[in-house]
Amino acid sequence: MYIGQFRANQWLKSTWLNNIGMKQNNSIVSATLSQTQMQPKAENRDRVELSGAYPCLPNRLQVLETPEATPINAKLDLAADLRPASEKEYTEEDALMNQYMKQYRLSFVKAGDSYVLDPSKPVKLMTEGQVSQESLDAFRAKLEANGLGNEIDWRGVQEDFARMDIRFDNAESFETKADYLASRYAVLKDRIQTQYTGETLEQEMQTLDRLYTKSKEELADSYAENIGGFYEELGQSGVSEKMRESVLAAIDSKADEYSMYLTENDIYADITDPSEQWLKQDDGYMAARLRESAAASSAELSAAHAAGDTAPYSAEDLAFAALTAKGLSGQIKNPEWGVKEPAESDADLGKYLAQQYHALTGMMEDAGVSDSMSRVVKDSFEPFIDKFLDALDEKIDHNRERVSEKSWLTGFIRTEYINRQEVWQVFGMFQ
Repeated sequence: MYIGQFRANQWLKSTWLNNIGMKQNNSIVSATLSQTQMQPKAENRDRVELSGAYPCLPNRLQVLETPEATPINAKLDLAADLRPASEKEYTEEDALMNQYMKQYRLSFVKAGDSYVLDPSKPVKLMTEGQVSQESLDAFRAKLEANGLGNEIDWRGVQEDFARMDIRFDNAESFETKADYLASRYAVLKDRIQTQYTGETLEQEMQTLDRLYTKSKEELADSYAENIGGFYEELGQSGVSEKMRESVLAAIDSKADEYSMYLTENDIYADITDPSEQWLKQDDGYMAARLRESAAASSAELSAAHAAGDTAPYSAEDLAFAALTAKGLSGQIKNPEWGVKEPAESDADLGKYLAQQYHALTGMMEDAGVSDSMSRVVKDSFEPFIDKFLDALDEKIDHNRERVSEKSWLTGFIRTEYINRQEVWQVFGMFQ
């Protein structure tokens, strides 16, 4: 795989192509292909000279030059790499790469009311795919010898706490993000209380609380706006603010839960290898180990249950509501029920929606969704049906436009709107 910019080919900008008829152009291309096929195969052929195939157009075509590009490690997953830290796993290998890449962070200094690049430090650009194993091994040796130091990397924390928002396209990440934020907070709080005293302790805790509160509110606000807003549009007035309140409570309860777990379990003691002691100073790595250890524990999560009793919705409620909203909104945006062909009856559509409703209620029971959230989802389903039918009728409107332009399509595609009375009648029969 290559990332780079191809050199510009000036012949593409010439106007001679516009003066050649399609028939003549096709014959020229055919002649070129036939001549190319007759040529013997060559290893690593990266350019072809076509000028000889165009006797009527001398000096018009040029040899294509090899593009300039930078080779990228084939193992690099660009899509995964673009995800925020709160949606990724964090292994020892990830910790090593993260610490290595911090050497290439851009440095800024304050200049008046703004920040500019630090002129005393040269700008270096590096991607993970350009890091050799030899470089990583040498860097690991330094970490093993010197460690990371006791100073908390607040810039790294701030960058990792970015992009905590919940949208429809990442709705399934709600619990992952909440757990990430809560566990990271618990580890940093424990580290600050262990390392510092007096005024320094107070200052470090203020920094942590500021970053934690900002990210927590970003997550809660985005959830309320996107997920809560969706249910509000389906007639569930006031649910958005209740969801926001519940998100804040869920994250705080998880943070308390992780902090309590740390007081009772020494997760640092599990790292005994002398070559891995630097990992104890990587709070992102220790937070990942905390999540793993707590998840594997059979201890009752009393703090989470206690907080869930006071908030309108539990963390499990919020996770289920987010996934449901993602699925239902997706159906409205891209309705899957076929309207390409004329239909004799819409009874099957009513049955399909009834089956979907029963499946949804069954999943709520299996997931242990609370009665309050269950009512929200159930009461949203019939308004969802109305919007879903509206979306189908919009597709039929498009069919009507096509028929008005191409009358021969009449009878081949559906132009009759959904029979809503029939849909609702059948839907009610299966309740």
